[in-house]
Amino acid sequence: MARYLERFSDDPEVRQKTKEFFSAAKVSLKMDIDNVCLDTIHASILVGNLCGAEGETVGEALFFGVAFRMAHVLHLPEPDATDDSITQEIKVRTWWSLYMIDTWSSAGLNLPRQMYDKGQNRLPMPETSFWSLETGDNLENDAQLGVGLWGYMVILARIFSHIQDLHVRLADGALDEHQAEAITERLAHEFDKYLQDLPSNLHFTVDNLKQHATAGLGRAFVALHLGYHHYATLLYFQYFDTQLQRTPSRTIFVARCKYHAASFSDLLKLSHETEDCEAFYLIVAHMTVVSSSALLHTLLFGSQDELLDTRKRLYLNFEILLKLKQFWPGVDLMVRSTN
Repeated sequence: MARYLERFSDDPEVRQKTKEFFSAAKVSLKMDIDNVCLDTIHASILVGNLCGAEGETVGEALFFGVAFRMAHVLHLPEPDATDDSITQEIKVRTWWSLYMIDTWSSAGLNLPRQMYDKGQNRLPMPETSFWSLETGDNLENDAQLGVGLWGYMVILARIFSHIQDLHVRLADGALDEHQAEAITERLAHEFDKYLQDLPSNLHFTVDNLKQHATAGLGRAFVALHLGYHHYATLLYFQYFDTQLQRTPSRTIFVARCKYHAASFSDLLKLSHETEDCEAFYLIVAHMTVVSSSALLHTLLFGSQDELLDTRKRLYLNFEILLKLKQFWPGVDLMVRSTN
């Protein structure tokens, strides 16, 4: 992990060592790849993400695939009889991490999914409850602790998987416009229900942001809401298509897409202005490009009163992409595509 953090050093000379450390990490993992355990899964996730950051898509798919298969071999997230609560929660969090990785990477790499949610596995507990556990603790009922930030990210990822399915069926010609509109309406209701079920302390407000930052959860809180706006932007983005017949629902979908793309940009700006809340992970670059694409449509086809704020948001998004480019080589292509 220390070597992973070299990438975020303020010293450019230290950052230049990331490829050297990345190569060493791959060699080390390959030497122990047949050791089927949680540590190997975690190492495979880390190296897979680093491959993605360096644009090595084959390596990304390979190492993620190793992690997925090991999780199945170990029957995650089922606990062993000797597991204490810390180990049980680590298994739960590992399984859901793999589920979310699979949801994202399968779309990006155009590969079939391997981790399926059957609704039987409990969601991760609140982060502060997890941090307070001690070795040997055995909670009688972990589920009574509730759901943490990571758990609500998982719920959003479930909705995202349905959005992916919608896009695939549209691309394959398996749906007509009216069927797609009906599915979009249903998924929009899922987003509404998600917000209704979200505890008040997890709704986005500046006060909640500051409270989570103080607790060491500012970046996770931001990630939750960036994800919400990104997934919603993806859901409605197709309705920018000028060839589609305008209907009352489709007009609403376009307005919602504009709203979520703008909200994403505003939150991203705020996160980089708030200590311990900066969104620096690689996927933020992809999400920012999607936001910028929707904002660009508004700039080209929107009303006069939308243009000034839209230009500001596009400029801000580009600034953030340049900042991310310092840490993630793969962002370079994204920056060029928005220039």
